[in-house]
Amino acid sequence: MDSNSEWPGVLRVVWIAGGIVAVNEPGPDIQINAGMAGHNICMLRISTFASLFETLQEKGFPILGTTFVVSPAELQGLRRPDFRAMSPSKSWIVWDVTQKWRQIAFAAGQSGGMSLMDVASRIASGLRYSEMRLHDLATAYSVQLRGRLHENKVKDYQAFKDTNSFEVYKAIHALFWEMAVLRDTLAEFAAVFCFSRVGVRSLRGLRKSLNENLPGDPLADEILRATDQSSRGWLATFTSYRNFFTHIAPMEQAANIAFAVQDVRNLSGGLSIPQVYYALPRDIEELTRKRSQSIFFNSLEELSDASSHRHERNSEPDALDYLHGCINQFAELALMLIARSPVAPKPIRIGPEDIIGGIEVT
Repeated sequence: MDSNSEWPGVLRVVWIAGGIVAVNEPGPDIQINAGMAGHNICMLRISTFASLFETLQEKGFPILGTTFVVSPAELQGLRRPDFRAMSPSKSWIVWDVTQKWRQIAFAAGQSGGMSLMDVASRIASGLRYSEMRLHDLATAYSVQLRGRLHENKVKDYQAFKDTNSFEVYKAIHALFWEMAVLRDTLAEFAAVFCFSRVGVRSLRGLRKSLNENLPGDPLADEILRATDQSSRGWLATFTSYRNFFTHIAPMEQAANIAFAVQDVRNLSGGLSIPQVYYALPRDIEELTRKRSQSIFFNSLEELSDASSHRHERNSEPDALDYLHGCINQFAELALMLIARSPVAPKPIRIGPEDIIGGIEVT
């Protein structure tokens, strides 16, 4: 493509870790900003429409997902544009698996499998809503990074508080909650349609049932590994975070004190980019025990001393990075369960026999 007029008429907004945004309007130019419409970091160019993501990944930008704006109505905010989460290794797995579960629900309904249609529909909705809440969290990071650097210079590391923090915490909690619902819906499907455990409707119930009567099934082994606290299975860790923030204390009060952090990420080629960092607790199980036994600090002096603690990403993961990883893991689990569905996915086609009444096209 030699001119912008030959480029597909799609505006792509690529959401990158830490609040960074890459904007590609129709044409070869990519603008990298510190937040949507924020401070410009750099400009890149691509040779083809399809090379956008490869180019960003080669430069070291960790991609969370992309918004595709394809019509004036979407650009004007009259319709919601499509957002898709992106996996580092499996591209659009969340979107792909969502469509497969919709197809299972469709096929189950046509064959009279109402129970399967119900749970498959809820899995598809859970994946879709989780994807949308990931977009909300990426947007909240972006807004805060833009606001932070509007009049402040980039620092190597600086803890701070501002009024944008509340929106970030709210979005973090919402995504944990949404994926916990998805977690239990996947467990319900596995219990009923993979292991014939009627009445189990949560991951906790499924793990208890499997431990009491292990079926000798590789899927059961995988679920038990993922939910094992002693080996820090990914589902066990996710559940510990979610339970703490739901039943003990919200994230910003987990250790009685919290700040957002603006730090930098060093990319290939010597480029450094600013980013927002919300540190999840290092050992959520230990923190849960401490918080359950007593208050975390015995004096304001102890609280003040703790406020100078410097967070480290390798031991205290960023919330957005962590939750982005979790949604991809849930999608992989959902993909694994598709192979165990008693009804295969069936492309959704609506014919004249499916239409009741007239259809008005606007």
